[in-house]
Amino acid sequence: MMTHAYSQLYLDKSSRALGNMLHDAVIEFGMDGTDFLNRFIQSDIAEQFENGNPKYIAGKSGAELFLEVVEKTTGDSYIEKMKPIEVYDRSDVYWVGWILAHYQWYSGRTFKSILDTISYRELLGLYGTLHEADVQKSYEVLDAHFFNTESKLKTIRKRCGLTQDALAKVADVSVNTIRAYERKSKDLNKAQFDIIMRLASALKCDISDLLD
Repeated sequence: MMTHAYSQLYLDKSSRALGNMLHDAVIEFGMDGTDFLNRFIQSDIAEQFENGNPKYIAGKSGAELFLEVVEKTTGDSYIEKMKPIEVYDRSDVYWVGWILAHYQWYSGRTFKSILDTISYRELLGLYGTLHEADVQKSYEVLDAHFFNTESKLKTIRKRCGLTQDALAKVADVSVNTIRAYERKSKDLNKAQFDIIMRLASALKCDISDLLD
């Protein structure tokens, strides 16, 4: 059973906050959605959500999150330009932020991993078919994107010209384990550190390059 970073009791609040945050950035201030979400990840705010920090998942509004992302990544302040009321829950941009929070909570994947697999623009494209569906359907669609996308481990292994058997021998990791990580039936992000380190050393790459 998946262990979530925080209780489902906080999910409605956290998902609404992320939806409102993204709406402020894109609709109210004309920022590019992809660029803003990259800023969200570059700040430590995405990590606070991933770790279930109550100050962020339950203690900040979307407007406050937007301001903090901008200030931490640019040094600019938009506080005097902010509108005091947030009621954006019918926009497609809002939905992207909302479903990102939901899927991150559900899957335990990082926001970076999610957006590396399915882009902001692709998420916008799913709005029409998914925004009125049960959220479980969105989970299934996003899961399928991960399962149908080649793992970074497999991409780098092939780039290095190694077979699974050869990598297993060099890294001292069983070939069955490598196959499971490449099929994503096991999550490399949750592997023991020494396994990831041996794989990275064998493939002559950074550990972060392997993590989906």
